[in-house]
Amino acid sequence: MNSNKLSQIELFAFDTTPSFSDSPVRAGSLYLLLRLTWGEQIHYGACEITRSGQSFDLTRWGAPLRCIHHSTVEEIVVTLRRKEQEWATGQLGLLQSALSGILQVRVPVTAGHGGYAHQGNPHAAFTPYPVNSRFRELTLSRLIDESVAYYSILR
Repeated sequence: MNSNKLSQIELFAFDTTPSFSDSPVRAGSLYLLLRLTWGEQIHYGACEITRSGQSFDLTRWGAPLRCIHHSTVEEIVVTLRRKEQEWATGQLGLLQSALSGILQVRVPVTAGHGGYAHQGNPHAAFTPYPVNSRFRELTLSRLIDESVAYYSILR
């Protein structure tokens, strides 16, 4: 596998504060963690989204991320700019926070519609890159054990 291309995309949802987070998850919200893998490099992004009393389908919410699988960082940035009106703020911000350690420039995040009422969340809180160093000790089994939902894009 080419280590310059994104080889794995994993998305985790937590309905309570995960053990590795300092910020409590608000009632009615979900803490989402995105894990991107390029060869041996792993980058994380995190955000909290408000469900507004609606059910949440992590697979459906994360499906737009499929278009970046097997992409280089540069290709992902182009996709972000192209898709920013289609994707929800949470999707864009989560990906941006995962890429912030690699990118020196910030990709503007605007409120997209994404086709789901609960996605266009202007109140989503994004975790910036410096927190990525705290995620380094996380194992896949630990993340799966603590999460209430897990979505992995294999192809």
